[in-house]
Amino acid sequence: MVDYSISGYFLGSHLKPKPEHSDCYNIRPITVAHMESISNALEKLGDFDSYCHLYEICEKNYQSILSYHFSIKDDFLSNQDKSYEYLGEAFYEITRLLLNYLSSFKTFYDHLETRYTKLERQGYSFYTDYKKITAACYDSSFSYRFFTKLRDYVQHCGLPLGEMIIYEQPNQDRNVDIHISTVLHRDSLLSSGFKWKKLKAELHDQPEQMELLLYLDRLQSQIKLINRSVVDFEISLAKDSWKIIWELINEVQDQYPDGSPFIGQYKETDSGQHKLLITHFPIHTMLKFEEKSHITNNSMHSNAKPVLNKIKLNTKNYIGMYDILTIHQTNEKPQ
Repeated sequence: MVDYSISGYFLGSHLKPKPEHSDCYNIRPITVAHMESISNALEKLGDFDSYCHLYEICEKNYQSILSYHFSIKDDFLSNQDKSYEYLGEAFYEITRLLLNYLSSFKTFYDHLETRYTKLERQGYSFYTDYKKITAACYDSSFSYRFFTKLRDYVQHCGLPLGEMIIYEQPNQDRNVDIHISTVLHRDSLLSSGFKWKKLKAELHDQPEQMELLLYLDRLQSQIKLINRSVVDFEISLAKDSWKIIWELINEVQDQYPDGSPFIGQYKETDSGQHKLLITHFPIHTMLKFEEKSHITNNSMHSNAKPVLNKIKLNTKNYIGMYDILTIHQTNEKPQ
């Protein structure tokens, strides 16, 4: 069991032998200097997780547009008595989802540029590579250029005009399928007074009815290219931090293979209360890192995934006890 008279940090593990309580074990103390390196490692893993979230949010917003668009046909068939009203509502829902997507795309780009600019000042050289990658996407894809400007258009000119179009198409069974397409009106975009600058001539060359999903698919493919290029660099930044935390997890697992590892600190508050503060290891981030490392052929340890998955499962059994444990120890005084 934990010696609650200790001060400072310690490496510990939860065990839950009975449903009604959780036991907490002290493995060894952690020095202040070691805790600083652990805190730095946790911070870098947090940065890695934040980067992953930037792309994941963008991808989820893109998938939301696709899934909603493909659900419209079935909904339309059951709403044919009010088809005009329904399609109008559907178009504006697509527009709302599009605005979310454009915002996440802009956030993905801007946050990474800010991040790599700061890292360049610290001696890392990836900013130049990042700018080359994004410049190549900009130069090679009209969709990338168009949606970058469309976000500015929305801010200055309002929602882009467009509509849902219904059309019939014969299928292989010689029957007719109903298709619904979302389009933006090229001429409305051009006549809005918005300064498209160099993009104006390219926009003029597009079809008058610009099929939204087609252009979005091309944009998302460019975002995926950026993400694939960036992930290797992010892995290199967090690799040593992952190893530091993994070594601590292994140390706990050697003694308590069915436990949930943590870093604890027993301290006295200004009011004279005594609390056990617990810092949990970022198991989900560790797993995400291991997964992406494996995809890029930089897998860290062959046994990492099963061990981390077991801890994740075990942690579900203890998570409800953490606050109870802290509260229970609140009024205890050191021996």
